[in-house]
Amino acid sequence: MARHYEGYARSLLEFQIVVFGALLVVGTALLLSRPNSLDPMLYGTGAGLIALTTLATVLGNRTVLFQRFSLLVPLVDIVGIRLTALADDPMLSGGALLLMLPIIWIAYSFGPWGFVICLALVAATSPSSFFAGYADFDSKEFTRLVAFPLTMVIMSAAAGVSGTRIRRKRRELAAQTALTEQAVRARDDLIEAVTHELRTPLTSILGNAELVQRASEHAQTVERRAGVIVRNAEQMETILADLLLARSTGTSQLELHRAATDIRVLIDHSHAASRAAADARQVTIDVTAASPAWAEVDPSRIRQVLDNLLTNAVKYNRVGGTVTVSETRDGDTVTFAITDSGCGIAAADRARVFEPYFRTESARLSTQSGTGLGLGISRDIAQRHGGDLRLAHSSAAGSRFELTLPLAGVTVAAPPLSVSALQGGRHG
Repeated sequence: MARHYEGYARSLLEFQIVVFGALLVVGTALLLSRPNSLDPMLYGTGAGLIALTTLATVLGNRTVLFQRFSLLVPLVDIVGIRLTALADDPMLSGGALLLMLPIIWIAYSFGPWGFVICLALVAATSPSSFFAGYADFDSKEFTRLVAFPLTMVIMSAAAGVSGTRIRRKRRELAAQTALTEQAVRARDDLIEAVTHELRTPLTSILGNAELVQRASEHAQTVERRAGVIVRNAEQMETILADLLLARSTGTSQLELHRAATDIRVLIDHSHAASRAAADARQVTIDVTAASPAWAEVDPSRIRQVLDNLLTNAVKYNRVGGTVTVSETRDGDTVTFAITDSGCGIAAADRARVFEPYFRTESARLSTQSGTGLGLGISRDIAQRHGGDLRLAHSSAAGSRFELTLPLAGVTVAAPPLSVSALQGGRHG
């Protein structure tokens, strides 16, 4: 749209300069050839209108308001040309060939209805003697009364048809360009989102693999860490398969594969995947939710949400801090609260934490890398499941994010949580 306005403004300015230049040439010729026959007041009024219109076009042609009323520019030119012509000879048809400039411009730029306005304006500014010439038709007046008006109509009609076609092609091209840009943005968004989601399981795989390499622990511990590696590798495989599917179908959203899933098991898997990073920062993860929470969800997508929340809670926590995962149920929904003991989120940033690419000032100043995509992706996944993800609380003592999901069918009643568990340590 900005490029269209810029091109139109330039064309309008060029047109008006041509009209003004043509008036200077014709006016100079009249003053040199027969200055005594001119009506100076009438000629000065017409030339002044065109001069003022040209000045206004030079100064304001780039403003939207001026472009909105740009039809007035060639219409004022028509009036000015008619006045200069009548000042020389009332029997002239209206400035001879000069009249064609604004009329063809209007026909090209505004189509048939603009041309009709031009004809009405020309007729309104023509003296009665001009129309009387058709009643007493003389072959000597053929050029003035027939040939010139007919030529003007033919050229204006051709300009109008060409302008209509060009505008149609321009709209089609703009629509195709918009679709192409939308497809490119969708592809880039998908690639960025998937790249972000692959980072979490890959970090877990590498961390646990290093621990297994250095482990002189009990075989059961090695087996547990190997299980974490396998689960995260399978999650990466699922994400890559979804990426290939999305690429083949041309969609920017990963498809949901719902199944009856115990969210509590997904929490355990995310907990195990985050343990290596938590141990490195001496962060304790305490899961107080204990009972099964069955829901019809895509386990891979919900696992991504939980991984994002636990990864952030560990990454932006203080060294030696705590992360608490608690649960509460309300009718047919379950809410999991992930509470950390980090530095919290500034009040000015809380409304924007789910915006794509947004990172809080504390996150930008920290040594932790990130893209600002995780929370936005996570909330989108939760909402596509009929739930929600929100920042419930944040202060200098930490933050609490709450993931709400609808339960499936009849679920086992959850035991009441203690006040300290619901509050997540120091958070209210």
